[in-house]
Amino acid sequence: MNSSSSSPSSGFSVADLAFVRAEEGDCGALAILARGAHSHPWSAQQYRDSLGSGHRCWVLRFPETRDKQPSNLVACCVTSRLFDEIEVLDVAVAPEWQNRGVGTQLLQRVLAQCPDDVARVLLEVRASNRSARALYHKLGFSEDGRRKNYYPKSDGTREDALLMSLIL
Repeated sequence: MNSSSSSPSSGFSVADLAFVRAEEGDCGALAILARGAHSHPWSAQQYRDSLGSGHRCWVLRFPETRDKQPSNLVACCVTSRLFDEIEVLDVAVAPEWQNRGVGTQLLQRVLAQCPDDVARVLLEVRASNRSARALYHKLGFSEDGRRKNYYPKSDGTREDALLMSLIL
């Protein structure tokens, strides 16, 4: 699939995207997706390690192809479960799909996958990431606290992480 067929302007909508669990073969494409979405992205090995440790990685991808081309992936969300809580470890949306409802659709689908015995979903977000914070608030997350100087910035300084949770 070429990159022009994977852009939002090519007639695809969020509803056209398949919601599936990522597999180990997706790790290279996940790393490429993360490089486009984050200033400090996960590597393919970090995705492999995460999947190998039992974390779940959900993706939105174009359904018309089964290949593992990076352009096939639009967004991902990695989660970890501990007892009655789920922690969102990573969310990445391809830059050309940001601010188009993809993050909302992805997280709504991830939340719908939570087993009945899960009481709470936790996450942390960069204090400067206003669009992600707005998305989480829209989905019902509330701010619970702050980790000072948690995230590295590209200029060598650090910024705070906001701790957020959603009671299910």
